[in-house]
Amino acid sequence: MPICQGHPVTNPQHRLEYKGSAPLLVSTSMHDPSTPYEWSANVAEQLGSKATLFTYEGWGHGIYGKTPCITTAMDSYLISLTVPAQGIRCPAEERQDH
Repeated sequence: MPICQGHPVTNPQHRLEYKGSAPLLVSTSMHDPSTPYEWSANVAEQLGSKATLFTYEGWGHGIYGKTPCITTAMDSYLISLTVPAQGIRCPAEERQDH
């Protein structure tokens, strides 16, 4: 945005570099009011085989805990670094509180 207003850009975007060995899980929702889906998809694309894009097909910013599908996959990743299949998607559904 600064460049559109005629201001100099002092920190231009650059390609992401990840030198770690742990697999990365990029989680997002299709309809995030704060972070467009395309941004997450771009991050996962730049990271290539080091990352898996995990998509919730519903609304909201921050998807952890929204549905059993999401929580199960993310818990497996967070606890044991078990990465879900590339292109994993969870359908939009009502929150399942117990």
